[in-house]
Amino acid sequence: MTGTKGPSNLYGNKNQKPTKHISYPYAKSFISSTLYDHFSRHGKEFGTNSINDYENNAIYFANKISTVADSFVDKNNSTYKYNYITNTLAIINNKGKVISFFKPKNGKSYYEKQKELKVKK
Repeated sequence: MTGTKGPSNLYGNKNQKPTKHISYPYAKSFISSTLYDHFSRHGKEFGTNSINDYENNAIYFANKISTVADSFVDKNNSTYKYNYITNTLAIINNKGKVISFFKPKNGKSYYEKQKELKVKK
């Protein structure tokens, strides 16, 4: 399946309900209190020159439906979404606010470790 989540495609599935892979209907924004800090630390990883570009990239990534991305929901009902090809990770709360957006140094192994430690059981 390709496309994006949004008001007409909630949760990116035909049932329009949360699953073990996604807890948010669609991403709307970055958490404003942490956006500047995250942009300062990770903006260059995405080639973004402005805080708005960084936020828009994070929201687009969170909403993009992709066959090369994996995701899981943690114990706090936040979704971890990782793209194996681009080494991109976003964490989105169940209200659709991006918590974090970056390229982990150890890529796949970092994501797999997070999945092992935090997956909701």
